[in-house]
Amino acid sequence: MRKKEVTYKFIDDVVREIVALTPGPYFHIGGDESHATKHDDYILFVEKVQNIVKSHGKTVIGWDEIATTKLIEGSVAQFWSKAANATLAVEQGAKVLFSPATRTYLDMQYDSTTKLGLHWAAYIEVDEAYKWDPATLVPGITKDQILGIEAPLWSETITNMDEIEYMVFPRLAGIAEIGWTPSEKRDWNEYKIRLGQHGERFKAMEIDYYPSKLVPWIN
Repeated sequence: MRKKEVTYKFIDDVVREIVALTPGPYFHIGGDESHATKHDDYILFVEKVQNIVKSHGKTVIGWDEIATTKLIEGSVAQFWSKAANATLAVEQGAKVLFSPATRTYLDMQYDSTTKLGLHWAAYIEVDEAYKWDPATLVPGITKDQILGIEAPLWSETITNMDEIEYMVFPRLAGIAEIGWTPSEKRDWNEYKIRLGQHGERFKAMEIDYYPSKLVPWIN
């Protein structure tokens, strides 16, 4: 099946149609958890799809597994699971988008009492989502090699907006601050005070946030 050109003709058609609808510069090809695919087949597929995306004028992003293939110039690996793959990407001259599941996955439970979410990667309390530095998380990968950070929310256990808000807030605020604030200017003990002052705002906006006991909320 991997050698049938009709497969790549179909992919080309899909990519072309999506590209026509999306003004941004990036196109995410996925590429993670392909456990049933032989590695040689995986390599061929990812390398072909990278070139298809490039032919339509977009920059390729794929989950960190794509770094086990030959990355074309400009491709971006999204680190979610294996630091070794992120390192492979950098060694090929690629940038890395940081989404470590143990820190940024917003579908992870806060603790063992959280009724929503999962915990296969970790329990991620509000402080754990804030107290990490992309520039030092993976040895050998510096801030110059990091495109940015992203906090995904997978929705297996999510059914409505209230549940989305509960899992996203307040962790998203801290993750956003990691993206725009130098590490030397970030301190959890100072941040939690600032975060607590948003309790009133969250309530006024009817945001169903998680009232972590680690934060001195003002409401």
